Amino acid sequence: MAQLPTIDVDSINDLDSAKAIIRYLLEENRQLKERVQALEIKIAQLEKNSSTSSKPPSSDIVKPPHEQRQRGKRRSGGQPGHPGVRRAPLPPDKVDHILDWELNECPLGHGKLDPNRCGETTVHQVAELVDKPVEVTEYRQHGHWCPHCRTIHYKELPEGVVEGQLCGMKLQALVGYLKGNLGASYSELAQFFEEVLGLKLSRSVICNIVGRVSKALKVPYEELGKSLPNEPVLNIDETGWKDSGRSYWVWIFCTPLIAYFTVSASRGSKVLKEVLGETFGGAIISDFYSAYVKYANAWQQFCLAHLIRDIKFLETLPDKATQEFGEVVLGQFRSIFRLWHKREQYSAQEFQQRAERLKRRLYTFLHSGAAPPGKAATLNKRLVKHWESLFRFLAEPRRYEPTNNLSEQTLRALVRIRRQTQGTRSRWGREWTARVMSVLESCRKQKRSPWQFILSALQASYAGTPAPSLLPVP
Repeated sequence: MAQLPTIDVDSINDLDSAKAIIRYLLEENRQLKERVQALEIKIAQLEKNSSTSSKPPSSDIVKPPHEQRQRGKRRSGGQPGHPGVRRAPLPPDKVDHILDWELNECPLGHGKLDPNRCGETTVHQVAELVDKPVEVTEYRQHGHWCPHCRTIHYKELPEGVVEGQLCGMKLQALVGYLKGNLGASYSELAQFFEEVLGLKLSRSVICNIVGRVSKALKVPYEELGKSLPNEPVLNIDETGWKDSGRSYWVWIFCTPLIAYFTVSASRGSKVLKEVLGETFGGAIISDFYSAYVKYANAWQQFCLAHLIRDIKFLETLPDKATQEFGEVVLGQFRSIFRLWHKREQYSAQEFQQRAERLKRRLYTFLHSGAAPPGKAATLNKRLVKHWESLFRFLAEPRRYEPTNNLSEQTLRALVRIRRQTQGTRSRWGREWTARVMSVLESCRKQKRSPWQFILSALQASYAGTPAPSLLPVP
């Protein structure tokens, strides 16, 4: 704000002086209003949370009062009315030993019991670690002289046993699983193996094992990546990553059955072209980030969750007209979502008719000039510009989702690993992260065992047989 000159009140002695004072006060009032409005906008920006921006819920250090749990009104544990869940017994193929636990004498001291069984047999299962969970086998290869070959021969090691490697396939798969799934450091893994499994492994040995697992996962990972351009619908998102302090980005391309991660130094549309090609024939569900807009997929569906947050943010700004604009737009989107959630109650034709009426009402309002200058006008322009890509989920409800929640949920495990490990330190580390996360999340989506997949990939790598596939079975 420009500094206004000070005025001596005693100098007001005629009409012109009074007018000058009034002009001064009006200008000062105008500048003060601008400062207050700018401060209120800045405060609103600082108070953004997961409901008014793209911040994750975990970033809400202090939740709004209505979301805070009140003391004394909720006890820990199961809540009243919540159905209890009993642990199902393990199936017979998971039971190693069955002991008939018989009682011969009365516990009250009345002598022998009738040997014939009666009443209900109760079953109590106990799972426990064995005293020595790791079995170590030493193969002593004795040499024998062949007088015809005039050389010493040794019997080959059994299949699955690799010369020079201490850990067998299952232990190597376990190292890969723990490193990828838990984000444990090499030192932590070494401690676990020595303190829990009784096997002392150096950090370098564990590092080499992770390298072999990464190599074994390369083929399934690349096969999954090559399949992406043929997917009918892909949810895509990206999040920050650090490698030796440098900024990178982890991109996720996923469906309900697969998850493909790739780490890139770029956050631009060139990553989309590298993974999907110059054009993509399927549908993309994403947020409004410029890389997706620039890629200009013909069947784009933008995430409305991100849009709703921006609309809610308008309601927190000080300008009354901006608040009212946000309230109207938010109300109309709520009507659209209410219809979406009740879509099964209508025939396809009736659903489309109702959807078109709601869309037409919103379209008319956006073109009415009701948006005041500033952030409301910017949002209005974005809604009009991307109109077709906002409501494809209404035209094809079986193909599209209105939000990008699928990719955000798929990224959660990686975000947890990022907090623990603080990123990677080499190209090798970036490759490992992309491969193992793709395996872990794809297997979970398909309800397969990630550890068993890693084991199968390792066995195939050593045997030179085809690697297992991450592609879902038709």
